[in-house]
Amino acid sequence: MSFYYSLRYTLDPRANTAAKDAKLLEFCKAGQIDNVTFFINSEELNAGHLTLPQSQVWLDAIAPVQKQLAAIGVTTSLNPWSTIMHSDRGPTVPAELGFDTMVDVDGKRAAIMACPADERWVDYMAASYGLFARLHPRELWLEDDFRHYNHTPLRLACFCDRHMALYAKEMGAEESRSEFVTNLLATGAPTPERNAYLTVARREMIHVAQRIEMAVHAVSPETKVALMTSFPDWHAVEGRDWPGLLDALAGTKHERIARPHLPAYNELAPNHYGRVFEQYTRTTAAYLGDNATLLPELENYMYSPFAKSKAFTQFQIETAALVGAKGILLNLFDMMGNGIVDDYGYADMLAQSKPFLSAITESRLKMSTTTGIQVLVNQNSAATLHTEFAPGGIRGGITPGAPAHTPDRVEPADLLPQETHWAELLSMFGFSTTITPWTAGTHFSGQTLAISGQFLRNLDDAGITQLLHDNRVLLDADCVQVLFDRGLTDLIHARSAAWLPVRSGHQTYMAMNGHTYAGVADPRTTLLQHIGDLLRIDYEPDAHVQIWSTAYHQDGTVVGNGISAIDGHIFILPLNTDTKYRWEAHYNNFEQELFQQLLSENGDADFLRGMPNVKLVDTPAAMLLANFGLDSYPIVRWHPGRKVHAKTATIRSRNADGYVETTVPLVQDGSDITFAVPLAGLQTMQIQLH
Repeated sequence: MSFYYSLRYTLDPRANTAAKDAKLLEFCKAGQIDNVTFFINSEELNAGHLTLPQSQVWLDAIAPVQKQLAAIGVTTSLNPWSTIMHSDRGPTVPAELGFDTMVDVDGKRAAIMACPADERWVDYMAASYGLFARLHPRELWLEDDFRHYNHTPLRLACFCDRHMALYAKEMGAEESRSEFVTNLLATGAPTPERNAYLTVARREMIHVAQRIEMAVHAVSPETKVALMTSFPDWHAVEGRDWPGLLDALAGTKHERIARPHLPAYNELAPNHYGRVFEQYTRTTAAYLGDNATLLPELENYMYSPFAKSKAFTQFQIETAALVGAKGILLNLFDMMGNGIVDDYGYADMLAQSKPFLSAITESRLKMSTTTGIQVLVNQNSAATLHTEFAPGGIRGGITPGAPAHTPDRVEPADLLPQETHWAELLSMFGFSTTITPWTAGTHFSGQTLAISGQFLRNLDDAGITQLLHDNRVLLDADCVQVLFDRGLTDLIHARSAAWLPVRSGHQTYMAMNGHTYAGVADPRTTLLQHIGDLLRIDYEPDAHVQIWSTAYHQDGTVVGNGISAIDGHIFILPLNTDTKYRWEAHYNNFEQELFQQLLSENGDADFLRGMPNVKLVDTPAAMLLANFGLDSYPIVRWHPGRKVHAKTATIRSRNADGYVETTVPLVQDGSDITFAVPLAGLQTMQIQLH
């Protein structure tokens, strides 16, 4: 199975030349490109919502180049650059189209962003995509502006008169826009307004998707209708139903096909990229499922090696394997018609990676088969989380450390689920992890689960009890708060708790007394900077609770318990989330080794030892390792956490000379297994045991 390269490319109908076409064809040959996805009406060339005759101009310009590509075995896809429209930037809706525009939570009306409930816009989208389908593209994409948020200068939408009528029908009561928004963003428990907003938003986007799918497949049944996605936590705030939406686009004859966001348009520190890769890319992949065709987005905005080095670009392409991608969308050149720039040197880079990617795609990763720790997420969590600020109590969304809100209203960002923190942290600690969507009726028993934020509000009391009773579970402080709210503290033997805000004159550091990690006895980590609030939990006396760390004041006074193990199978990190830095302070060797020891001594765990920032994804078929750091490691040291009967392993990787495949013995070293292969910075490898 060849790894699929799709090059996103802008051809300006007014300025294209035969020379540019020739360079495109040569680049496709040299870079082993399989498909060219042509933009329509893109970025700097965008003229707003095009009439059908205006769209036809783009198709007429693309069609002859499509024939030239077909002659060299390269297929064609289309990427209309807008659906609702990304942002206001001058143009307005043409009179002949006549649909209304969005209104946001503050009552601002967009100049051009379409109201997704206006059937005139829905008809326009169906007609436009039916027109695009006449070129019979392999994939026909919906851009990631197909959403209710991030439409500059608007915020969350839509609250136009049409939508207000829909919300009123859903609730059975009419409210003014101001009243509805205030109640939608009210502090406290979920409101009827929040439920109405999420329900309407979910339903209308699926309706539009169905109309587009029918229009496309009426013209070109073989074309796959595909979706570009953005941030899954924000998609939760618009009620996105991932299976429902993708199935609506797929129709009855195609599989789900989507472009997960790769969160690095410019070059990031690779360890930071490793964290947001979990938050966005792997979370999206989990919602889409193992059978979806995933083509993640590689974008080097504002383009050229000044935006991102070729080494980092290549690293992003190769680590797409960690979500089981079958290929990748490559946005390597600008969207205003300059065409291919040979000086960037991308063709050789792509050709060098292709054999390695194709080899490991033969045993493509399926996230649901990953062994190790399952991080639970729920696409519906925005409907259940609380946003109240009770004394010593509940914080919804990303509020710790944020500016004070008005008494009756929070911000849209407070509705963001905070459920991927363990995935980010534990994966960078070298644990084999996966992200697992939870739906009603899901049952876990005998698993290792990691839960953060207010995920537990999606379950009833019996469900929470079963989940914590029958599994090994890691919890953060917000999860513990839910247990207190529900009266379920007997599950963790807790008798009381109090929130101590960060930088409040209480806790300043945490000490791991009685332990030696990274060669340091009784090591300390900060509770003062880049960290959330502490939930000081008091446990019942004589309960089976093991305290692994303790919180201290700067003068050495004990403030409270830190990381704790309850009955040997519930593990609590009693901190919540910093608004800006999330769990930044937890990324250190001391806590890495603490959690590795904690889980190893309480049921074992699957992780890499002594390899900070290296991700492990372990499945029965093969392991994938990816070094999200610049340091090299002379050998791979693996603590399997399970019986391993293999004696040798096939290692597939890429070095400066290209694709490398070698067989090495497994060497037992205490409870670890070592592989005598080096792992370089920014390198990805597959290990298949025999």
